[in-house]
Amino acid sequence: MKRILFPILACVPMPFLYFYFEYAFAFSATYPWFLIPLTIFYFVLTGYVSKNYSVVCVLCWNLGSLASSFLFAHFFLVKDMEYYEPFGQPFMLIYTWILMVVAQLFVRHVIHYYNENIRQEK
Repeated sequence: MKRILFPILACVPMPFLYFYFEYAFAFSATYPWFLIPLTIFYFVLTGYVSKNYSVVCVLCWNLGSLASSFLFAHFFLVKDMEYYEPFGQPFMLIYTWILMVVAQLFVRHVIHYYNENIRQEK
């Protein structure tokens, strides 16, 4: 179960979902309060589950997330250039994906540090 959970979590199109919910709530004049904690929970959980995979494998699985984000964004996100100013929708999806991958790798690094150094001392 542990070996199959990471590929499933890594292929979730999280950058697409982030912008989909943010854009959906933008016109109701409310910010989706659940978006930031849910995103943090996602990359912490994905980083924790990825501790048994190599960094290259983590990046390859996350490329599936980027590809599916582009696919879903093409069909389901509105082409509103004012919303994605000044860079555009593809850049914002890539930027969000990079931030999430870096956060996953940071959580993975913290877990490796804990397992190698702190757990051994106890």
